[in-house]
Amino acid sequence: MKIFPTQIETYLNCPRKYHFGRDPELRKKYFKSSPHLVLGNAVHDALQYFFDITKVKIPDRTYETLCNLLRDAWGGRGLFARNSWKQKRAREEAFGDDRETEKAWGQKGLNILYRFFNTQDISAVPLTAEQFHELRLTDGVILGGKVDRIDRLEDGSLVVIDYKTGKPPRQKDQEEIAEKDLQLAAYALLVARKFRGKVSRCSYLYLNDELEVGYEPDDDLLSRKEAQLTEICTRIVKAWDDDDFPATPNPLCGWCDFREICSEGQEYQKQRDAAVGAQSDLPF
Repeated sequence: MKIFPTQIETYLNCPRKYHFGRDPELRKKYFKSSPHLVLGNAVHDALQYFFDITKVKIPDRTYETLCNLLRDAWGGRGLFARNSWKQKRAREEAFGDDRETEKAWGQKGLNILYRFFNTQDISAVPLTAEQFHELRLTDGVILGGKVDRIDRLEDGSLVVIDYKTGKPPRQKDQEEIAEKDLQLAAYALLVARKFRGKVSRCSYLYLNDELEVGYEPDDDLLSRKEAQLTEICTRIVKAWDDDDFPATPNPLCGWCDFREICSEGQEYQKQRDAAVGAQSDLPF
């Protein structure tokens, strides 16, 4: 079984959502695009090609070039023409006929890239960008993941970067993030094994806030994370064997694509909405 870090996080949040998300028919019926998703995918695609020297030479790395890549990725044209039908459908689901809302989200993407262009090293040549990497975690599990960017430093060590277009966490303490994080740790493990090198840092780069949040994974940390990932993946495999994917109602239910077919999630959100409504009756 191939398991990705994002799937592990979904399973930990709610096993039933993980299960539904692995069903192609349910995904096709219930999974819908959103403005956040269109924005995030377009920004990632634009940055991938911007740093690909076979697509954009370093002297041609201008802000205008980056903006045009975002527009092409958004519309599924140019270098992204293979995604034309997919993007058309995603935009329709996210915005319908509301061109003004789509324009506002597109402008948000341009603003994000403006800050990126003016604060980051645009002459960098990543070792890889937006590529899948994998390793055999156990006899029955392959851990795979799409790593946004891997840089190799002058000392030969590797840096793992994961772009984020959403909000950064409230807690930015490096030690606490290192203790709680699984996604970056999984990527660091993948990269260290595949390239047989030391990962000197792994980071989330929150593009909208010009904020880098990460930590320096040592061998002990990666060893502990590997054991933790192995234990969780073993639980996932057993869940498939036992067909055991209970719902875990939580505040994310309100954004779940599968809430329509999850009675526990519906009930949780109903109670949550009622509580919010009761608190909104203010005397002023």
